[in-house]
Amino acid sequence: MKKPLIGINPYHIERKGSFWNATKEDYYSTVWNSGGCPVTLNYPKKKEHIPNIVEHLHGLLMVGGPDLPADVYGSTNPELIDKDQMSKEREFFDREIFLEALKQDKKVLAVCAGLQLINTVFGGTLTEDIPTLIPGAADHGTFNGEHSIHEVKIEKESKLFNILGAKSASVASTHHQCVNKLGDNIIPVACSLDGVVEAIEIENQKNFIGVQWHPELIKQSEETKKLFSWLLS
Repeated sequence: MKKPLIGINPYHIERKGSFWNATKEDYYSTVWNSGGCPVTLNYPKKKEHIPNIVEHLHGLLMVGGPDLPADVYGSTNPELIDKDQMSKEREFFDREIFLEALKQDKKVLAVCAGLQLINTVFGGTLTEDIPTLIPGAADHGTFNGEHSIHEVKIEKESKLFNILGAKSASVASTHHQCVNKLGDNIIPVACSLDGVVEAIEIENQKNFIGVQWHPELIKQSEETKKLFSWLLS
């Protein structure tokens, strides 16, 4: 039986004077465990090649990563953005592959920085550092470090609720940024108890879900299994 092909946007990492494509094992192993076939995508030399990449995919998994550069969304607190920022090459590719996936009506599951980038694609902004800018915020884990487990509340009138079948979920987080101003047509469908947006959908787009948490870190949870089953369906 042919497995659904799930494209994963790559990390873009500089090592010894060269840039490397990389995919964290947790992402591709979760796709494998869910019955899909993961493939790390490559940046094409021409933007015109992106539609051909998407044509071959069943769905797109947009993964976490570094902070977006300040100029992507007009940051008002650029000093709070991590110095290790997403490369211009990755930001451009992620944006274009996502828009093409929407155009071709392919399934898209966006995780953490993936959700944040998509909010900016639609004109939204980000909170640059949760501990600094949201007093009394919950523990969202250590950015690039240990994750935390916390509860999120899910809107009943949402696709996410229909997939998970629950009004709340325990999720794994490791991030220091989050959605601030919502982008046009972006609908918040889950929040943590401190009000941080934890999941988004896009108006009139049935094949997109974005989560701020990291489902790949809790592979055996029912929430992760159901999210990835949706991606592969």
